[in-house]
Amino acid sequence: MTKHIMILVAMFLLAACGGDGTETPDKDTSATDTEQPDVDYDAGTPGEMVDVPAGEFQMGCNSAVDLQCESDESPYHAVTLSAYKIGKYEVTVGEYHQCVTNGVCNNSGEYHHYYTNTDSGDCNYDAEGKGNHPMNCVTWYGAKAYCEWIGGRLPTEAEWEKAARGTDGRKYPWGNEDATCDYAVMDDDNAGGEGCGSGGTMPIGSKEVGKSPYGAYDMAGNVWEWVNDWHGLDYYTSSPANNPTGPETGGFRVLRGGSWSNGYVNLLRAPARDYRYPEVDDDYSGFRCAK
Repeated sequence: MTKHIMILVAMFLLAACGGDGTETPDKDTSATDTEQPDVDYDAGTPGEMVDVPAGEFQMGCNSAVDLQCESDESPYHAVTLSAYKIGKYEVTVGEYHQCVTNGVCNNSGEYHHYYTNTDSGDCNYDAEGKGNHPMNCVTWYGAKAYCEWIGGRLPTEAEWEKAARGTDGRKYPWGNEDATCDYAVMDDDNAGGEGCGSGGTMPIGSKEVGKSPYGAYDMAGNVWEWVNDWHGLDYYTSSPANNPTGPETGGFRVLRGGSWSNGYVNLLRAPARDYRYPEVDDDYSGFRCAK
C-alpha cells in the first residue's frame, strides 16, 4: 500500500513539472475582452510634472521679436505668479482611459466641431497603438475632471504661458527660430504635411529640441491645450498683475499652443490664444494639468 501511494505521489509531481522535471507555469485563465479596442492603454509617462518657480514674466506678444501679434495678445505686460507645477507632457490616451475606467471621466467618441458637428476618424481614444499619444476629442469639462481626479487642476492661461516661454520674452518654447517639424508636431510641407507627415498627433515628447525652458514638451503643436480661463478679447488691458485667473464669466474657454494641423506658424507662438465652447471636443484639442 505504501509503495502504491509513493508511486501515485511521484506521478503527480512529475505531471506538475511538465513531465521533464521543469516547472509548468500557471495557465492564464483570464478571458479576452473582444469588445475592447486593441489599444496600449499603459503607454505614456504618468503624471510627471516640472517646477515653475515664483516670479515675474512678460505676458502677451513681444513685438520686439514677433511681427504676428494679434489684438487679444496685447498689451505686452508684466505678470507675477506663485510657484507651481505643470505637466511635463500632454495627458495621454492611456492616462485618460484610467479615469474613464474609474467612472470619473467620460469619452463620447464623437467630434463636435463648430460647423460640421460630424464624427471624425482622428480621435485617439479608440485608435490602435495610440496609448502614448495626447488625449484629444476631449471637452474642457473632461479635461477639468481628469486633472481634479489626479489631485491637480487645469493651469491658468498665465501659468501656461510662463511654462511655455520662460522669462525672456521668446516667441516660441524653443526660442525665436521659425517653427518647423524639427521643433513641433505641426503641418509642415517640408516634412510631409499635417502632423509632420503622420496625418495626426505623434507620441508625447517626440520633439526634444522643442521643449520649453522648464522642460515641458509639446507646448507648441501636437494638440491645442485647454486652460482654466474664460476668454476675454481685451482681458489683458485690465488683468491683475499677480496670479491672474481670467474673466469671471464668459462664453468660451481658452486653448493654447496650436496643433498638428496648424501650418500657420502664428498659431504655434507662445502668446497665441484660441477659444472654443467648453463642450466642444474636436480632434485638435487636448490638455495638460497643473498643481
